[in-house]
Amino acid sequence: MGKDGFKKLDKKKDKEDMEDLKKELDMDWHRITWEELCSRLETNIETGLTEAKYAEIFEREGPNRLTPPKTTPEWIKFCKQLFGGFSTLLWIGAILCFFAYGIQSSKYVDPAEDNLYLGAVLTFVVVVTGIFAYYQEAKSAAIMDSFKKMVPQSAPLSVEVRPLWLTRRILLWEI
Repeated sequence: MGKDGFKKLDKKKDKEDMEDLKKELDMDWHRITWEELCSRLETNIETGLTEAKYAEIFEREGPNRLTPPKTTPEWIKFCKQLFGGFSTLLWIGAILCFFAYGIQSSKYVDPAEDNLYLGAVLTFVVVVTGIFAYYQEAKSAAIMDSFKKMVPQSAPLSVEVRPLWLTRRILLWEI
């Protein structure tokens, strides 16, 4: 931290971090020979991993499982559809129509009801559109969730020539 309380940027450290990230993304597995790939992953095409190597990799890396992303609560998704984007402009228009009707009704004994009807119609359109958009988003999310069920629950794996069927404990390194 500097004297002003702000964190000083370390350009050298940032450059090193960027280089580390580039190294992680630089994969050439698709360009090298099978023998070189097997030596890098410390496995064998015919016999597979040794049980000790399998246990070591599993301990270090854990299961080859995707972690699900954080989900947004349904009421927030609904509010985003109801108040986000163009809907905000329509809400502002509806509020202004109701405000204009309120001013007219305070000045005149028998005010014109145009602004009241326009505000009600705008409110109705925004609510119906928001409900429909939320329904469509929920349907597409349900379809995407159904794709998750298509992932196989087990896969063949050979450890020291003995075939195994692993259930959700597949290692990324096994060929």
